[in-house]
Amino acid sequence: MNLRKITLTLLVISLLSSICVIYVNQAASFNKYAPKLLKFEGEGYGIHKPIWGDKIFTKDEALFIHRHHYWNRFLGNHFKSQEVAEVLIDHLINAGEGRENRNIKAFEKIIGVPQNGVLTMSDVKAANDFEYPEDIVNPYVEYRLRYYRSRKDAKVNKGWFKRAKSFYIKESEREDEDNIVEDYIVVPKNQQHNIVEDIK
Repeated sequence: MNLRKITLTLLVISLLSSICVIYVNQAASFNKYAPKLLKFEGEGYGIHKPIWGDKIFTKDEALFIHRHHYWNRFLGNHFKSQEVAEVLIDHLINAGEGRENRNIKAFEKIIGVPQNGVLTMSDVKAANDFEYPEDIVNPYVEYRLRYYRSRKDAKVNKGWFKRAKSFYIKESEREDEDNIVEDYIVVPKNQQHNIVEDIK
């Protein structure tokens, strides 16, 4: 190989590595969610005995179950927003998919896709198209709270409400579209007053 080919190959590898790093850094991650999950679940790590049997699971075994049977199954790594992935998958871990998959249907309704109760890559893409994660997260938290209130054992399980509320996102400050032009227009000082008045 000549020097030119080697240089070109290294450049391509470097570029591809950068793209991969950018993509990975923009995707949700189970490893970021795991500490929060363990804090919520406490002793037993959230492994429901009627589903998983009477075995006492280690922390690593429990995390394996949560990662593979929930996070991966519900496409966690494909969400751009960590918060969106967490609010949905945490509820599916805590409450399951619900009768007739209603917990997924509620998510689908919020993101504006057909409510068939099956989370798909096109659903994830629709969620990823939202500019502000709180436009999905906060309505889903409200749904979770309504869901928990509907449960007959809600009074005994007050932790459910605290858990759901922990996902709220403070509304981000959004640029008022009426002021966008005004904020970025550059004109001589002696003409500023006239242009601002014309815009209004």
